[in-house]
Amino acid sequence: MAEIQPFKGLRYNDKKVKLEDVITEPYDRIPLPLQEEYYKRNPYNVVRIILGKLDDPEYPGTDRYQRAKKYLDKWLDEGILIKENQVALYLYEQEFKVNEEQKKRLGLIARVKLEDFSSRKILPHEKTFPKHKVDRLNLLRATNTNTGQIFLLYRDNDLKVSQAINKAKQNAELGADIRDEDNHMHKLWIIKDKEAVQMIQEAMAEKILIIADGHHRYETSLNYKREILEKGKVAKGDEPFNYIMMTLFRLDDPGLVILPTFRLVKGLDKLSEESLKELLSPYFEISDLEWTDLSDKATLAEIQKRVNSGSYVFSAYVAQFKKFFIFRLKSEDLLDIEISDEKSKERKSLDVAILHSLIIDKLEALSSGSFSLENNVNYIRNLEQGLKKVEDGEFQMIFLLRPVSLNQIRDVVENGELMPQKSTDFFPKLKSGLVMNPLDE
Repeated sequence: MAEIQPFKGLRYNDKKVKLEDVITEPYDRIPLPLQEEYYKRNPYNVVRIILGKLDDPEYPGTDRYQRAKKYLDKWLDEGILIKENQVALYLYEQEFKVNEEQKKRLGLIARVKLEDFSSRKILPHEKTFPKHKVDRLNLLRATNTNTGQIFLLYRDNDLKVSQAINKAKQNAELGADIRDEDNHMHKLWIIKDKEAVQMIQEAMAEKILIIADGHHRYETSLNYKREILEKGKVAKGDEPFNYIMMTLFRLDDPGLVILPTFRLVKGLDKLSEESLKELLSPYFEISDLEWTDLSDKATLAEIQKRVNSGSYVFSAYVAQFKKFFIFRLKSEDLLDIEISDEKSKERKSLDVAILHSLIIDKLEALSSGSFSLENNVNYIRNLEQGLKKVEDGEFQMIFLLRPVSLNQIRDVVENGELMPQKSTDFFPKLKSGLVMNPLDE
């Protein structure tokens, strides 16, 4: 089902630039201060292609998409970027530490045949937003190049893919070996041997793929393909625009890590300890723990231990009360009653779904004005930053929850459903700039 192809990737010439200075986080993880830092780090930093500034004195009167194309062409002419001399598959190895535990994972970078979601060959796990797709489509139109990675998952129960990859890696060329500013290791291996490539292609042929990260870029490539076909181009199906660059990981790779995304809430003018407990006590056993000092790491660790102790346990820090509240679901029977019937058991049982349906949605009763996810709820991945936002009064509370598991994602998407918004945070991200996929051949 998954048709993969080797390609002639664009890579930085490490004889002319230090790779550490030119690779970046994905475009959607680059806030303005980090964008500025990348600009200053090196004049050839890939940020100028994947997320250029609105104004750039080097190319006045151009938009960021036109400039991206100019930089690509210029860097190719200067030999800063070089194109592979023959088609290849790539292996992307990451080694990193999370919660003091060392992790390693290995992904396969390939061109993958674009498929509509209706085919069930490639499955999304979350909704996308139009404005992000417009931005990425403008970049793809201008550059005709896949400039960032998409993170995909596949099952490999019989380990045929893993065996083919590990065998190919033994004779692969090492194209990059660097450490980033977080001391994470990134290696890129290049597989050009035709027999090794064919073995991997055959092993991947029956796989169904799940998009873990990069939905906007995937849907953008689908739209780009449709645009080209609507212009009357006669296509056989094997043209480069029918494919997209992806990084594919085995679903049970021990190096796959998902972190929780915390919820910040504001606009609850009727909030009191009594009103909060009264509102949520029909669904949860509620306890609390005082926390009067943000430097008190022992109490915070105890809260995190309780949240991670099992399913259906949540906590909220409320600054005005200087307390953590702990909510433990009273009965799983509540899920069928309170969460709409059209959702599967797997979808209803997600901690993040329960948090929204049985806690956050109920908080509307504590607001005199309109209450919505768009206006009253924010998402943050750094807990310390989130706690400070609550302490500073920007938000009233922050909710802590367990991360979803890989098996939960698989079960939900294979049921044809989508995860709730901001359910997953795969860590660490796949760096941009290690290899790009030109769609000219």
